[in-house]
Amino acid sequence: MADLDITARWTLLAETVRQMAQARSAADVVTLAHATARRIARADGITIVKRIGEETDYLAEDTDEPLWTGLQFPIDKCLAGRAMTEERTINVPDITHVENIPLNVYLATFIRSLVAVPIGDHPPSYAICAYWKETRPIDPDALVLFEALARGMGAAFALVEILDLAARNSTKA
Repeated sequence: MADLDITARWTLLAETVRQMAQARSAADVVTLAHATARRIARADGITIVKRIGEETDYLAEDTDEPLWTGLQFPIDKCLAGRAMTEERTINVPDITHVENIPLNVYLATFIRSLVAVPIGDHPPSYAICAYWKETRPIDPDALVLFEALARGMGAAFALVEILDLAARNSTKA
């Protein structure tokens, strides 16, 4: 994976947001974000997570080592869930310094630092996470880009919901 400079990362983000605005399903939004997220964050891996009641469902990942795609966790036992319930970005430079999560789940992977960003309005129903192999401060550019991607995803998910509602209402008429 080529290491993009900051201008190329912003350009990639802008193009991805443009494409997401034309998405016609939540799955399309996930696919588009999935293709971009790791590159703009310069991360060793990413996941996209959906809230289903009081659980999180790991929909997609792009990582060097398999993580949790297809698995579900209690919303209060993972950092993506915490980002959604607290409605804020969770920035973790060192995974061993996080309280109230099952640390063994993370330590069994390559993850040593991460960012989890909620997606959508109140309450957020998705989150996107970036992971790094090293314990380190999160690059401010990566954080801003990742949060901008999450906002773009939130807008695209909202648009898809509006289009779905309009389609359902037109078939009832």
